[in-house]
Amino acid sequence: MSDTYDVIVVGAGHNGLVCAAYLGQAGYRVAVVERRDFVGGACITEEVFPGHRFSTASLVTTLFRKEIIEDLKLAKHGLRVMERDPSVTALLADGRHLSFRSDPAKMHAEISKFSVRDADAYFEYGAAMRRVARFAEPYVTGASRAPLFEDIPALKAILQATAGLDDKDLRLLVGTLFGSAREVLDEWFESEPLKVTLATDGTVGVDGGPSTPGTAYLMLYHQMGTTEDARPSWGQVKCGMGSITRALSAACEEFGVDIYTGKAVKQILLGSCPRAIACRGVELEDGTHISAKAVVSAADPSTTFGKMVDPDVVPASYRAALANRPHVGVAGKVHLALDRLPEVRGFDGFGEHFNGTLQILPDMDHLDLVHAEMRAGIPPTKPHVECSIPSILDPDVAPPGKHVMSMYLQYLPYQPAGTTWDEIRESFLDNLLAYVEPYLPGLTAAVTHRKLFAPPDIEREIGLPGGNLYHGAMSPLDLFAGRPVAGYPDYHTPVPGFFLCGSGTRPGGGVFGIPGRNASETVRRYFMERRNGR
Repeated sequence: MSDTYDVIVVGAGHNGLVCAAYLGQAGYRVAVVERRDFVGGACITEEVFPGHRFSTASLVTTLFRKEIIEDLKLAKHGLRVMERDPSVTALLADGRHLSFRSDPAKMHAEISKFSVRDADAYFEYGAAMRRVARFAEPYVTGASRAPLFEDIPALKAILQATAGLDDKDLRLLVGTLFGSAREVLDEWFESEPLKVTLATDGTVGVDGGPSTPGTAYLMLYHQMGTTEDARPSWGQVKCGMGSITRALSAACEEFGVDIYTGKAVKQILLGSCPRAIACRGVELEDGTHISAKAVVSAADPSTTFGKMVDPDVVPASYRAALANRPHVGVAGKVHLALDRLPEVRGFDGFGEHFNGTLQILPDMDHLDLVHAEMRAGIPPTKPHVECSIPSILDPDVAPPGKHVMSMYLQYLPYQPAGTTWDEIRESFLDNLLAYVEPYLPGLTAAVTHRKLFAPPDIEREIGLPGGNLYHGAMSPLDLFAGRPVAGYPDYHTPVPGFFLCGSGTRPGGGVFGIPGRNASETVRRYFMERRNGR
């Protein structure tokens, strides 16, 4: 291990690797240090049971940017995203189903089973959401900038630009920025199966039900990835989500980046510069010191400043803002090894309905109810359930003739009232399978191995505080560069030469890559300013 670099990136999650790869591509000498024995963060593929490989945390992708794939030539390093059609099939309590198809005529026919009016409105809604997303996207994902509320000319320019929107699009923009998923969807549709399925793109991983203000923003956020007619197009990555970070790791190596795993950072090393305390490198847990001209942390901001940085060098207001960031994790994952496929109620035999997510959630009132129960510490008996069987499109992830199934669950309390997840883990899994069994007959008997990741497990094993999938709550403030702390835009921190690039920064969480890319541009600008004597 060298002891001197231009840049050290702390954490080998997807954003850290994106940042490192861009900097290495630009000619900087870069090292990545990762506490775990492998790269990937929450974007990994693991052999949870012998011969059965799972995307442990992140399951599917829609946000990861095509321009990042092209810039870093990730396809050359094995990255392949497979389309799923149908992408989602909602299984309803009355035995009916709603499949989301890529073919517009088939999609129209599916929705018409519930409402011809909604089938007609669906494509208009999708076009409107894409227009609004295109308007907002430069402010969400573009080059770094100061918070708009501190840059009045920029704020005025954006407000003036909204005058060019159609009245209906402007109403939709305001609704998605500040309203709830329910409010937006109620304006467009009448059928509950359609509305509740679309609403999940605003509630996934969020401490809020579909009636909670702010959930519409996440629906808009997800429109900034690849989309079908009116919703995100969640693709399956060949060999699991870890293929993204494996490809990024290979790109880093191609660009001369050194990656060190099993190397936890103890502290960020600080020293004096002419004007202030400045970053000088890192000290590892084993006592090794590595010098660098800049350090970038891909870890959660609260973890970064709570464990790696001397609190005395950080303004009290900054510390308080990080301490007050909500990190409520509401999601869980269950991974199942299957010796055969279950049936799917409403379908005959094996068919394309297995390609995508099989979704079980009755209606939006039910989602609001289980969210309220989660707030009271009550584990749900009928949770929001999404089942995926990646081995259908990718048989290599399971032994011959066998399958892997992953269940995304919501809403799970971090701390169950009066007990612990370790105490109720097996009974919860028994109840979950009993709840899902009528929708997927034969599932329980097909399970050979099972494992639950509750929010504390996600925190402990993946390193996400609170088990929160987004490194902290998502809100419209992200649009205005207030993430993680207002007044510190551009991925800067109060310490010169020390930057952030993880999902806790703008624009937010998910396997996006934009925070890593934008942070690399900020670091490059920092070096240019230093060379120019500023």
